[in-house]
Amino acid sequence: MTKTIQSINPFTHEINAEFHLFTHEQIDARIKKAESAFEPWKKLPKSEKKELFLKLAEVFEKNAEEMAKLQTIEMGMLYKESLGGLKNVAALTRWFANNFERILAEEEFESEGVKGKTMYDPLGIIFGVAPWNFPFNQVLRAAIPNIIAWNTVVYKHASNVPMCAKKLEELFLEAGFPEGVYQNLFISSRDTEYVLEKNEIKWVNLTGWEKAWEAIGSFAGKMLKPSVLELGWNDAFIVCDSDNLENIAEEAVKARIANGGQKCNSSKRFIVTNENYEEFKHHFIEKMSSLKIGDPMDPETQIPPLAKESAVDDIGQQVEQTLKEWGKLLTGWKKLDIQWNFYAPTIIEVDETMTSYKEEVFGPVASLIRVDDLDEAIELANDSDYGLCGCVYGDNAEQTLKVAEQIHTGMVFINKPAGSKASLPFGWVKKSWYWKENGPEWLKAFTNKKVIVY
Repeated sequence: MTKTIQSINPFTHEINAEFHLFTHEQIDARIKKAESAFEPWKKLPKSEKKELFLKLAEVFEKNAEEMAKLQTIEMGMLYKESLGGLKNVAALTRWFANNFERILAEEEFESEGVKGKTMYDPLGIIFGVAPWNFPFNQVLRAAIPNIIAWNTVVYKHASNVPMCAKKLEELFLEAGFPEGVYQNLFISSRDTEYVLEKNEIKWVNLTGWEKAWEAIGSFAGKMLKPSVLELGWNDAFIVCDSDNLENIAEEAVKARIANGGQKCNSSKRFIVTNENYEEFKHHFIEKMSSLKIGDPMDPETQIPPLAKESAVDDIGQQVEQTLKEWGKLLTGWKKLDIQWNFYAPTIIEVDETMTSYKEEVFGPVASLIRVDDLDEAIELANDSDYGLCGCVYGDNAEQTLKVAEQIHTGMVFINKPAGSKASLPFGWVKKSWYWKENGPEWLKAFTNKKVIVY
């Protein structure tokens, strides 16, 4: 019997749509189509490729409202946030379209008595495994450079966002891309190994949680296939000296609740010195507890439903365990009765022994930590096996920069919440990543830098 996956609205619990999972025969056919598309695609003139990607950016903009609504009804993202985020999708597409020729240009050299040149060859078919929290942006941040570097791709999206997955393939075709260059795979997690075993698959690109990371990364290694893996975790937000702690508390709330708190590079641990602690805590509690919770399509809503009902239970268990460890509840701590998938914005005072300090809580829960001074703040910020992003806030530019320079993480943002841009390298430190997304090196990651000696 053919198995199915359902798209369920996290706010209403209504079934949006249902899709059949692909059989092995259907998977094989799609991989074969990607293989057939590869040779003509890599021979396409650069000028024609550039025009296709610029057209794709226009298609994203034309379909932005529909794409935003799909993200809202499939994973609960605030519609206004979803619509704003899709501007980044178009900008990312244009950046790679306008810069790939320069970044991947052939270069002649003369070294140690020999002459030659370097060039960038594509790898073949890339297998992508995508998360649910940004169904368009996260996929395209990898797929765009994959494809523009002359590869073809097949993508497994998260099972709770199949409508977004289907739409994305349609948009590539609408922009004029040849069939087989970008394809969606409706497959279960069990079939990822089936795909990876295929000789035609040359590389795997995953964004996801730790268990998926370990499973896919280790299996790819057994198959001698390179992988690029991204994981978030427990990013720190350090409060330095300031005369405007109320404003910093407001920024802290934004940094924590973006996408309902379901954002890999959002701040989770808020580290404040004794000198500023009580005032910051007062403002932080006030602003977190006054957030409006409700319908993600309502422009006034600030806290949307979580993407999955199971996420509410997972967060509740982490919070309850932290409180058993003598964490101090400041606001929140409950599953809300207004609908199934809501969890109240929560702040807990913790120390480094407690669960919500050590684990990523993927929802609107903030861990507040008191320290004696900025040296201790830096020590605690670095006290993690992960290091995706971090934030440093304060009035003294020299002080905040000095602190930022000592944070062991892929990116640090001074006086602004963590974000991403196509041109800026993103990731890499500790267990948060293998490789860097975005920027010139990300484009080169999916190529073979070939050396030709004359």
